[in-house]
Amino acid sequence: MKIDTCTKVILTLIAVALWGIFLSPLFQPKSVNATTGIIDVNLKQIDGSSIDRVLDVNIEEVNGSSVYNSLPVEIKQ
Repeated sequence: MKIDTCTKVILTLIAVALWGIFLSPLFQPKSVNATTGIIDVNLKQIDGSSIDRVLDVNIEEVNGSSVYNSLPVEIKQ
């Protein structure tokens, strides 16, 4: 099967375009915007049900009890 010049040119243009897409973030980084102020991250609903109380998600303690050394956790590699 003989590949003609037109096919080679088209495949070369596709390859150059793909490399351009791949390398474009290096030359034109996207701009980012930081938000100012406080963002409300409180849970309002869980599975459509309203939450009537405050959920304590403190890492050091939950409902006044320490969480350190309370749960055995196995880490497998």
